[in-house]
Amino acid sequence: MGTLVVLCPESLKSLWGTVSQVDEVIVYSDQCAARKIVPLLKDGELKFDSAILLEAGDAAKAIARAGVSQRLGYPVKGLVKLLTDPVERILEPGPIEHRVRYYLGLVQELGGDAFVRENFQTSAVLKTPENLRVALARYSEYGPSYEWSEEKFDQLKLAVEEKHGAIEWVDVSGENDVAEVLASCSALVACDGEVAHWAAHIGLPAVVIFGPNESEWKRPLGKQSRVVRARVACSPCYLANCPLDHRCLNEVTVEAVAEVLNNCLTGDEAE
Repeated sequence: MGTLVVLCPESLKSLWGTVSQVDEVIVYSDQCAARKIVPLLKDGELKFDSAILLEAGDAAKAIARAGVSQRLGYPVKGLVKLLTDPVERILEPGPIEHRVRYYLGLVQELGGDAFVRENFQTSAVLKTPENLRVALARYSEYGPSYEWSEEKFDQLKLAVEEKHGAIEWVDVSGENDVAEVLASCSALVACDGEVAHWAAHIGLPAVVIFGPNESEWKRPLGKQSRVVRARVACSPCYLANCPLDHRCLNEVTVEAVAEVLNNCLTGDEAE
């Protein structure tokens, strides 16, 4: 039996720690250069025979430079030159495929049983807090273009409290234990980013505000995750900084987000 090791940034350490199938997690600092990641792979007791590279970046470069002899992955731009064994997958024309299914497709091509129920289930059962407690994730690691305005977040608080009365609002950021905070909340309102996927992982109802990204490709999985977005001609652009007037998020109204959050708090089904 082999050893399954995950190489990930510090911000995802606790997430991978909840996955029982993972034997060890090797962590590098967020925004760490490849040359600083290489020693983490070469100087430890474990010696790696194979690696699956999911996307291009410094971690993938480090795995190649560390001399892992077999490197498998999709032959996409920026990654193909780092692979020893490209995995081709023929995609039929059709709707946008969510990236979770895209990566599970890689597992299937490698002989794994990927499309099974347990791969789409939340990892924990949450206890509903006695009083309403809503987490707010105002920041997105994707860049300023992905962030709803502070003013609208403040207006949202007032609008929702008009219906539900006093609510405890908790700001979530990389400075606190995201999983612990979310596990004690009734719901989450988040800009498109990591925190929204944390909520999906633990089964917390969430309202996710999308702007430059394509929600059909990158939305958190599960019916408890509900997307609010404004359809504008220039979206999705995927840009970290908007060269225009940020209309994709400026046109997401407080009323629209409040309505979806109210549904989360009352337990109404997402449409």
